[in-house]
Amino acid sequence: MNPEKQCQICSKSSNGMHFGAMTCRACAAFFRRAVVLKLEYTCKEKKMCHLEVVGRSICRYCRFEKCKEIGMDPEKVVLDYDPTASQKVPVMAKTSEKSEISENPTVSNPMAQKEKTTIKIDFSETVEKIEEIFETRRDSETEDEEEGPKIYLNDLQNLTKGLKEFRENIRPKIEIEVDKLGKADMKKVFYWLNVRIRKYAKWFSHATYLMEKLPMDQKFQLYRTSWNVMRIFERLSMTWMHYGQEMFDGNFILVSDETVMVIDKSLIHFEEISELTDRYFQRLFHPFLNKYMEEVARPMAELDLTEEEVVFCMVHILGFDGTVAQNYKKSIINFQVLVTDLAPETLEILHKFKEIIADQMHNYYINSTNHKVYSHRILKLMKLVKTITTIAREKAKIKEVIWIFDIYKAEISDPYFFQMF
Repeated sequence: MNPEKQCQICSKSSNGMHFGAMTCRACAAFFRRAVVLKLEYTCKEKKMCHLEVVGRSICRYCRFEKCKEIGMDPEKVVLDYDPTASQKVPVMAKTSEKSEISENPTVSNPMAQKEKTTIKIDFSETVEKIEEIFETRRDSETEDEEEGPKIYLNDLQNLTKGLKEFRENIRPKIEIEVDKLGKADMKKVFYWLNVRIRKYAKWFSHATYLMEKLPMDQKFQLYRTSWNVMRIFERLSMTWMHYGQEMFDGNFILVSDETVMVIDKSLIHFEEISELTDRYFQRLFHPFLNKYMEEVARPMAELDLTEEEVVFCMVHILGFDGTVAQNYKKSIINFQVLVTDLAPETLEILHKFKEIIADQMHNYYINSTNHKVYSHRILKLMKLVKTITTIAREKAKIKEVIWIFDIYKAEISDPYFFQMF
């Protein structure tokens, strides 16, 4: 690695200057948090700890001292700090520009000359938040209510615990009137995306094995390329768990804790960032939503998945990025070619992690369910994974065309995070 591109604190890949020094995002976020919250740390050793180790094991005292030693300036943090940053949605900065609009019938306003605004959709704060989440150690122990002592949770149990925490804000449907989405403007969409991206990142951080084995850039890339398909799978399962047959009768999917999207009726207001109409985008994407309902949700409902089985499927979706052929066993090399920016070592670790989860699923079925002979059930779960990733891959071809032909008239910092469906 070029020393000039190394983080001056932890020696991992740097992404630029932060507060006066060349650092990675994780160390910059650590320094900012320490300064803003006026945190004080102590060293358990002799104030000479090595910092070139896995992020969560770094001595915070020595890390902060190193920040100051290389010239990171607390005053710059104060100047840049926004006390509402943790609540902010991705930035939507508008700049005025003139643009000509075609007279094509799918165009929203066929005016010869009309002043349009370019929206800048910036996910950089969300990226920093994700890296902070991945640095935070998730509790892999729980207290036994009867005995009192703590019990170690394996990865399957820890991810299931994370999923339950993720879903705990969804109230029973008898307590709320379901809010059916009519038309969502871009501001609402950005808010939803921001919240969901962070929530699924927190769930992903419960994968202790991956958090310990992977460097930050590979954790981030693995999550970034997989999160949307995992989200769709989890939302389908949650909608069934929450509404049962009603989801099929009403043809809807939960998009937030209290809002459902009615397929073929609800609209995203793409006209804010495109010359094409909302209905055009609906015709483009909603057939895939119908496929998700018919080919994934209905078989899922027949199986009536437990939360452990939902986790199993989400884990096996990991590694999908829109072009991945979900067949790792053919060849690590072939698989690596198809996965964006994932190192061969990462693929090996991911494969090992899936094997670990499979072993833990065996123990779960034998000790906690009535499915003592469960191989047929595992095959059905894997078929669900194959189906949803196949649909997502077909949909990705359309998304690729959108990016190639610059259909979105907006500056979007990360296309992987700008996904509504």
